[in-house]
Amino acid sequence: MNRYKAIQTLSLESGATFDDAKYKYRKLALELHPDKNKNERNDDKFKKITDAYHYLKKQNKMNNSKLINEKTANQEKSSMNTTKQTHWKTHSSDTQPTEDWTSHTNNFEMDEEFWTLYEKSFWEDYEQNVFQKPKNNFEKMFWEDPEKNMEQMFKNRLENRKKFDHNLKIQVDKSLCIACCSCETIAPDVFVVDKISAINPKSKVHNQHGSHKGKIMDAAKTCPTKAILVHQKDSKKKIYPL
Repeated sequence: MNRYKAIQTLSLESGATFDDAKYKYRKLALELHPDKNKNERNDDKFKKITDAYHYLKKQNKMNNSKLINEKTANQEKSSMNTTKQTHWKTHSSDTQPTEDWTSHTNNFEMDEEFWTLYEKSFWEDYEQNVFQKPKNNFEKMFWEDPEKNMEQMFKNRLENRKKFDHNLKIQVDKSLCIACCSCETIAPDVFVVDKISAINPKSKVHNQHGSHKGKIMDAAKTCPTKAILVHQKDSKKKIYPL
């Protein structure tokens, strides 16, 4: 897989951004998802667009990390030069003109795009590393024993997050879920997508009381396939989708 083939698979133009690829993938996934189409040809197409999307996602992350590393290196270089300049100015017996480096550091500190990319890359790395643990002679790696690791992750998230009081029961209809991640994006303390599954991952509720009612309803209404079911716990009355 390369960028040209991935762009072709998703029917994108050569200059398409990763946001364009994400939008097109979600649109095609709705049309070709195996849970909705039993046609083997569509199943093969779904796997191809999924491979293409994840390739572009990986490339996008690498590009963002490269940008962050370059800007961080420039910051460190500017900081070192500023330190040397200050030391020279303090101890030199000769009077020489000095260069003002504050304009460079001020521009860096005000670069909102850099900090946006930095925060995005940080959380992507965090989510990826959350599944990893050191390997030894007695325990399996996370890809050899994913269920055990997922359960521990859910347990840790439950212990560390605030519980919200509401009268809702939330469920995910796995036959409709396409793992578009909108629910996890809006209410990460309630929903999580099983990122370990390489093919056909699903979202699940890991904490019924991880967020307030408004955010839960927003997550449910944002789901493109209406896979999130919300009921009143006491009366069992269905709230969404109606």
